[in-house]
Amino acid sequence: MLCSMAIRMKEWGMQAYPRQGVHLPVNSLNDWGRTGKVLGQGVAEAGEGMAALVPVIDKVARAGKTADVAAMLDEIGRETADELAHLPVRDWNYSWQQAYAPRVQEMLNQFTGEERQQALELSEVYGRRYSLEGRRNLELERIHQARRQWQERVDSAVQRGDEKAACQWVEQGRGVFVPEAEMQQTLSSTRSRSLQCSWQQQLQQNPYSALADWQSAESRKPEGEKEKSLLESEMQKTREGLFSRLAGQLSLAVEQGDEPDARLLEQAAAAGVIPGEMLELAQQPRSALGLAESCDWLRRIDEREPGTEEQLVLRIATAPIPAEQRRLLMQRLRATADLPPGKLSSTSRTLWNLYRNGRFGCPGDAAAMQSLGRLQEEALQRLATRPEKETADWLAQLRREENNWVCFE
Repeated sequence: MLCSMAIRMKEWGMQAYPRQGVHLPVNSLNDWGRTGKVLGQGVAEAGEGMAALVPVIDKVARAGKTADVAAMLDEIGRETADELAHLPVRDWNYSWQQAYAPRVQEMLNQFTGEERQQALELSEVYGRRYSLEGRRNLELERIHQARRQWQERVDSAVQRGDEKAACQWVEQGRGVFVPEAEMQQTLSSTRSRSLQCSWQQQLQQNPYSALADWQSAESRKPEGEKEKSLLESEMQKTREGLFSRLAGQLSLAVEQGDEPDARLLEQAAAAGVIPGEMLELAQQPRSALGLAESCDWLRRIDEREPGTEEQLVLRIATAPIPAEQRRLLMQRLRATADLPPGKLSSTSRTLWNLYRNGRFGCPGDAAAMQSLGRLQEEALQRLATRPEKETADWLAQLRREENNWVCFE
């Protein structure tokens, strides 16, 4: 038996390299069904072989009482399997013999007589066990790699917004990586995510056009609530960003005495960035502000709520009034930007209350409106250049003045 073992080990080392084994088509990523079937069959066979070896290993170990040998063969088997796992193996059985046999031979040299024979028998059993286990792990890794490659193709198409390609890749995984029962749900999710990415790309490339298309009832939107909700949020953020940018553009144009860009306003209205009424006002014929309208504009500017400056900019820019009057209103808005909003609005309300109570004359009368307009301008100057107490004393004095006007209705 000892001579037999020596001959056997020598023969292993002298065998010619076999022809190339079966090559599984996991790299082309085309024939998923056949790939999954071949790999799955290999894993199943390896599992069955290992299960059959368990009682044999136990029996040999008990009969020979070779606990030390078993421990050494465990280490050899694991080392061999780990080595082959990192090599481009084409024929597993041949590669296993080439890597396992020298290690076993080195171990057998430590024994003689009956112990050597027992170690030899046990090495054959352990070799088969770890060979099957290593082959199973290798084929499982191939399956995992194939699935990762397939998922990468799906995700890449989704990120490009290529719905057709993404769904074709999902179909390639039918029955292999996607169970038949989950196909419809997976396809629906893939379409939804692809549409989401497509809309996001449109938002980046042409936000006005994307927002206008999104508002169309005929536009295709993601089926999934999550994707649709995220897109709605992005659309709103984009709309707000465009509104701020538009306000800055129009503010600059108005202060330079230019008319608003009609095409830009049309795009903004179509995209829902500005209300349609703003566009309609901007398209109306220009007419100069009267005294009452001018005072009312100053009041709206002075009593505006914090954070509404951009809305007021757009209101001024689209107002159907001459460019010079728009420019003066825009200057007023800028001049009040750094003033304490509470004091400014309080002062404005005080002046309007005095006006309505007839302190400047009969409300609606031209002279009263002129006085109100003059005091609105004076209030701005006082708030901007004088101490707060002085402005408060000035308002108190206006309240104490006698009303010598008589109104006839």
